[in-house]
Amino acid sequence: MTESKLPRPPAALLELATGYQRSKTLFALVEFNLPTLLARRSLPLAEIAHELKLHPIAADRFLNSCVALGLLERDGEEYRNTALTEQFLVREKPAYLGDQFVKYDQASYPLWRDLAAKLRDWQPGATDAETPQDEDQGRESMRAQHNLALLVGHALGESFDFSTYRTMLDLGGGSGAMSLGVCGVHSKLRAIIFDLPGITNLAEEYVRAENMTERITVRAGNFKEDALPDGFDVALLANLLSVSSEETNRELLRRLYQALPDGGACIQSGWILDDTRTGPLIPVLFCLEDINWQSPDVERSASTYKSWLEEAGFTEIEHTPFCPPTSMIVGRKVKKG
Repeated sequence: MTESKLPRPPAALLELATGYQRSKTLFALVEFNLPTLLARRSLPLAEIAHELKLHPIAADRFLNSCVALGLLERDGEEYRNTALTEQFLVREKPAYLGDQFVKYDQASYPLWRDLAAKLRDWQPGATDAETPQDEDQGRESMRAQHNLALLVGHALGESFDFSTYRTMLDLGGGSGAMSLGVCGVHSKLRAIIFDLPGITNLAEEYVRAENMTERITVRAGNFKEDALPDGFDVALLANLLSVSSEETNRELLRRLYQALPDGGACIQSGWILDDTRTGPLIPVLFCLEDINWQSPDVERSASTYKSWLEEAGFTEIEHTPFCPPTSMIVGRKVKKG
């Protein structure tokens, strides 16, 4: 027998192939609400197993997996939250993201089982009527995404200079999270949330809860059909242009340009592909997830959005990452002559 030389097993591919184990462990941690049980304290295995109603052997394997993933820490025989888990996975904390992860687990995760078949079946579409509305735009979906959007809005407020603007139009503003986040940073800024009638009552609920009704107003309407609210000098389009057809988006940007005063600005915020369409990773994979939803349109690249803004009349257009993987594209209406 001749001597042969084989490569060593590829650790990187093995980690990629077993990625489902990582995400499902995280989802189980959230489902058990274990981070809340461990908030600001540590507990031994036996007590955790009792609280979660798990056999001690199953609990031991689960907890050790959470430690290996950096979700928990073990000190002797006791377990506690890591700083990351304490900040983002303890229920009732302002930055709690558990509901977002439940949405990923229940709505998104099952779709990936038949990706190859969905890729074979998918066909492009061009009309807004073909774009799915219920799943991603329902009240419960908006509620699940609220805290993540609130954090992104706060980061946007810290990253973009709103000090020269008076009123922001939050177009398709959903639960109002982006407006609440931005206005929480800029105390003199006012906002108008404009979204469909079935969504605006949710926004009103969150705005009242934050005692922001004097600065943030909520208007019901359909930006595809109705006149835009007036009196704004900066427009925010957060995750909006990826759910409508190219024709609708280009017309909307033209309308916004006409409505804005000189010196006004249009901000598009979201998970935007770079011009190679291979990064950032999370936007690329969510673009692929659109195939799972059988969505007719997919996320466009930054250069496409820039060209639409330029076509509408905007200048000084810049693309800036501010809360990875989220970035913003800003176009300004500069006075001519």
